[in-house]
Amino acid sequence: MEEIEVRTIFAENLKKLRKQKGLSQLKLSNEMQMAFTFINDIENCKKWVSPETIARFATFFEVPVSTFFTAEETQGGSHFNTDFFVKTISDEVRKTILKVGERFKEN
Repeated sequence: MEEIEVRTIFAENLKKLRKQKGLSQLKLSNEMQMAFTFINDIENCKKWVSPETIARFATFFEVPVSTFFTAEETQGGSHFNTDFFVKTISDEVRKTILKVGERFKEN
C-alpha cells in the first residue's frame, strides 16, 4: 500500500463528506477553526493529517474514523485492501483521543 493511495482515499472521502453537508472548503475551515489552505491542501493530497485531526474530522462529520480510509469499489475492486490500515489507524486515533481526554481530566 502506497502512502499516496492512502492520502488520495482520505482526500476523496473528506471531500465527499464535506459536499454531502453542503459545505465549501472555506465554510468547513471556518466551522472547524482550521486554515482554508490546510483543508484545500488535504483535499489536493498536498498535506497529511495527524491522528488528532482525523479524530476531529470524524467527530465533526459524526462518522467512524474508518470512513475516511474506505476505498470506493471500482470495476477492478477497491484501490487496496484497507482492513489492516483501518484497524491500525483506528487504534492510533483511539489512543490519541484517550490521551487528550486524560489531559482535560488533569485540569
